[in-house]
Amino acid sequence: MSKSKNNVVNPDDIIEKYGADTLRLYEMFLGPIEQSKPWDTNGIEGTSRFLKKFWNLFHSGSTDDAPVASTLRVDRDVFAVTDEAPTKPELKVLHATLKKVTEDIEKMSFNTSVSQFMIAVNELAALKCTKRAVLEPLTIALAPFAPHIAEELWSLLGHSDSVTGAQWPQWDAQHLVEDNFSYPISFNGKTRLQLEFPVAMDAKSVEAAVLANPEVQSRLEGKAPKKVIVVPKRIVNIVV
Repeated sequence: MSKSKNNVVNPDDIIEKYGADTLRLYEMFLGPIEQSKPWDTNGIEGTSRFLKKFWNLFHSGSTDDAPVASTLRVDRDVFAVTDEAPTKPELKVLHATLKKVTEDIEKMSFNTSVSQFMIAVNELAALKCTKRAVLEPLTIALAPFAPHIAEELWSLLGHSDSVTGAQWPQWDAQHLVEDNFSYPISFNGKTRLQLEFPVAMDAKSVEAAVLANPEVQSRLEGKAPKKVIVVPKRIVNIVV
């Protein structure tokens, strides 16, 4: 962009339309901070929608058309955060996000942090998560990226102090451990299907479960396989 090409965009106009948080996030999302990159407004709607979705996690009755700005009020929405215990999938999303953002901030890799926040919001929305134990740490983590909406939500969560003074949430590796593994099932080296089994299941048990599967039985056409090779937490290859 340059004055000579008459394509300069006034940041004040962007802030007026989308809010300061959207502008901040979009600039971070464009790419690595140390690299030059073209700046345009074609993708700014995406970051605006992300902030609306983040806001909606805390409320019932929200719509994607709700405004997102430092002056946001809940006149149309009902604050719906609960003190229920979070589920394992919800905790996995939270701690995966905290791990990624914590590591990315140290590397000043802000664009990948924003991407991770977007993934987390979509996953939590699908899980219909309204748990304080998940949303409150996420609010703290989002504050350096979108301080206005984070401050607003922090107040709605019942805090009288600023979110900037909150202790940074720590991620816990135990919540990132997978209970199950999806095995690619190959026939003569060609993957034909995926079957999920507990990671603690030993090779013999995996082999027995695979051979008992109806689709595997159908592909074997009643014949016994010559060999079944099970590599734990990697692959199962059936030689016919």
